Amino acid sequence: MKGNAMKKSALIAVAAALAAAFSAAGSAAATRTAPLVIDHLCADLGAIPSSWIDEAQALVKWHYAHTSHGSQLTNGLDTIEAFDPAYDAEIGRSYLPVVANALCVFQGQEDATYIEPQDYWETSEGMDRTRAVLANNPSINVSAFAWCTQLSSATEEYVQAYLDSMTVLEGEFPNVTFVYMTQNAQSETANRTLRNRQIRDFCVANNKVLYDFEDLDCWWFNPETQEWEQGTYTDYWGNVWPVQHPQYDGAEVAHTTWESCFQKGEAVWWMVARLAGWDGSTAGVDSASWGEIKSIFR
Repeated sequence: MKGNAMKKSALIAVAAALAAAFSAAGSAAATRTAPLVIDHLCADLGAIPSSWIDEAQALVKWHYAHTSHGSQLTNGLDTIEAFDPAYDAEIGRSYLPVVANALCVFQGQEDATYIEPQDYWETSEGMDRTRAVLANNPSINVSAFAWCTQLSSATEEYVQAYLDSMTVLEGEFPNVTFVYMTQNAQSETANRTLRNRQIRDFCVANNKVLYDFEDLDCWWFNPETQEWEQGTYTDYWGNVWPVQHPQYDGAEVAHTTWESCFQKGEAVWWMVARLAGWDGSTAGVDSASWGEIKSIFR
């Protein structure tokens, strides 16, 4: 009995240390010493050590605001969990679930689940709604907003306003890591790419966390060649721009395919594992089984 008590005390101490470390890591994205960019190279679920999946489930409480395109991430999480319950993600519609051994997600705001820019960062009222979620749910330590198609026609000034608002929120909630996002790559518009590049450059220059939705849309891993392929289009003047890979063209779910959602869900797990403290090392991890599961979608 004494030995068990000592083990229990040690485990409690380790858990407390991890929680403190996570809190420190999340105390304002500006304190990061390097950017964290989640792109197609992070879409390898089997490469994440299972222990860090456990840590992400224990430590990360995620506030996620999005429109219909953004539900590709949550659909991906649900699909992954359907294949393996160990990847449990509990998604609450306008509330934060309290479930052990699960990634708990507050989806939307306190009075809605379909969230546009004016509901999260674009207006003072929207920022107040975001503040209310974070203030009323103090265990939330990650927050993000996902775009619809706004950046296809947005100005540089509009995107700068987004970056400025996110910076304000970071200052007000130093224990919350705000995740920046690029827009989907479904539109053949150079402006969308330029605005996404503006967000990406800002995140890299200022050591932010970026979930690169555009990049995940553009790249598909070909199981026959064992290589990544990028979707591109050429405009009237011969310029080549990234666009959603044809493999993901479809209307199966959330304006895309289940395969695309699955890939985005893998990237979410990579992101939350990194936020929980994983250094990204994949040494000694076998991802072959998840490669077989991916093939179901092709």
